[in-house]
Amino acid sequence: MLIVLFIFIQLIIFIALILMFRKIMTKNVVEATTHLDQMSREYAEKERQINKTLQEAKEKAQDTVLRAQDEAEKRKAQIIKDAEEERDTMLKTARSQSEEVIAHADKSRQLLLEEIEERIAKAAIVKACELIESSLSEEFKKEVHKRWVQDLIDSGFKGTGNLKIPQDIKEAKIISAFPLTDEQRKHIAKKLKDALDREIKLKEESDPKIVAGLIISVGSLVLDGSLKNKIQEKAKGA
Repeated sequence: MLIVLFIFIQLIIFIALILMFRKIMTKNVVEATTHLDQMSREYAEKERQINKTLQEAKEKAQDTVLRAQDEAEKRKAQIIKDAEEERDTMLKTARSQSEEVIAHADKSRQLLLEEIEERIAKAAIVKACELIESSLSEEFKKEVHKRWVQDLIDSGFKGTGNLKIPQDIKEAKIISAFPLTDEQRKHIAKKLKDALDREIKLKEESDPKIVAGLIISVGSLVLDGSLKNKIQEKAKGA
């Protein structure tokens, strides 16, 4: 009977131990499962955060690339625009310089032509005077000379008194086609004295190349009553 009781007690203890062990195992399993679920949820959350961060990084990278492309396009367009503006400026400058060169060349050509024409005109006048001098008789040239000198004495000194001839100038240079007579010299000296209000000494010089008439120079004042001058005036008027 004691043995049976002992076995029964042992059985009860064994069952109690089994139940206790089962309860502990169940609790541990539940706790382990709960922990795993928690870890799974945390992992899922972290994975979601990582995916979100990765997506944001991708979007940000894509946005950066798009902005870089847009900036590159803008810079490219600006560079092209600047290059075109610089090209236009260079072309404008080149055109301006070209026009200046052409204008300068044209002006130089015009000046050269005028100089050549002036030289030709002077040479023609000199030649005309030489031809007139050689073709006219001495008597005729003397008669023309006499009349022109008288005309200059009669009217050629009008207005000379209004000219400001320095007071230290007291000499007049006379270039005459023929030597002056005493009477002509006397009248010229008197005319100059009356016009300039001072005694004027005459310095005479003969030059057959002026054909007829004379040229009087007092300081900056020049009275040209020569045939050569009249031919020049006619040539300019033509």
